[in-house]
Amino acid sequence: MKTIKIISNILLSFLLIALFLSCTSHKPATPVDEYSKDSITIDTAIPKIASYFSSNLASKSNVALVSFETENKTLSDYIFEEFWIYFEDNSSLVLIDRKNLEMINKEMNYQMSGMVSDDSAKSIGHQFGAQTLLYGKLVKIGKEYRLSVYATDVERATSNLRVANIKPDKRLAALLEKPVNENAGINMANVLYSGSDNPFQFTVQTDKSNGLYHDGDYMTMQIFSAKDAYFKVTHIDVNGNAQVIYPTTSRDNNYIKAGQTRNIPDNTKFKMTKPYGDEIILVAAYDAPFTVPRQTASAPVSNNVIARGFAVENTETQTSIQPVATAKFTYSIKQ
Repeated sequence: MKTIKIISNILLSFLLIALFLSCTSHKPATPVDEYSKDSITIDTAIPKIASYFSSNLASKSNVALVSFETENKTLSDYIFEEFWIYFEDNSSLVLIDRKNLEMINKEMNYQMSGMVSDDSAKSIGHQFGAQTLLYGKLVKIGKEYRLSVYATDVERATSNLRVANIKPDKRLAALLEKPVNENAGINMANVLYSGSDNPFQFTVQTDKSNGLYHDGDYMTMQIFSAKDAYFKVTHIDVNGNAQVIYPTTSRDNNYIKAGQTRNIPDNTKFKMTKPYGDEIILVAAYDAPFTVPRQTASAPVSNNVIARGFAVENTETQTSIQPVATAKFTYSIKQ
């Protein structure tokens, strides 16, 4: 009996070990992080890199900011414009006149490394008075992207490099989206202003539930926010041109209290006239007072225009801020 008991204990031990091994072998593997620990969004990377060069390049030096190598022109233009805006607003650097940029781009001689040849650098310096060339590229590496920005000293032919690992977000996805038709910019606007991920329960709607207006009708819109916010209204007309329509002057009150519904415009209405067709109202909410970039006329809608339309400047800190919520509606004008 004692022998049988010992054998039973041994068998039980084997069973327990087998059960343990079975459980551990089927234990789900810990997911591997798809992104680098230091990865950031493209709208964080650009001002970070721009700030570095603004602080480390000689004050008042002439800088030729040229095109970036990316997957498409829309993304390239966006990166270029964001760097240009930063240097123009926050830097002591002197940017080479944009009318010369096309000729400078033709002089660029990119090699496989993304660097500019010494001869090209010196030629640009002599022709356009540039002391520094600032350029770069964005390439995909696995699930993320890598932004490399070079500042090449024209005379010494030496380069300073800054890089950032870019984590894809809604902005980058929209910029990478290939245009499928002439309304690609409007389609992207509809995606970006869809109102998803909306912590403010921020909404905008027209005063007509069917969104249908006739020539001569007047329109107002109602904006609601569950939290205190500052807002900006952009209009896209039937021809695909975008323009900020509120606020347009310092007298416009673009602050909305938590739980409040605002009628916009304040003391008048928007009159509906020709041309007839569909138009879009885009509204973005921010958690701080801001200054709207100066705009003298409407601009044709593009991915770049819509994406840039998000960024405003914090009135107190003079830093770029992004909206915490967005909303939109579409309406029609008929004869």
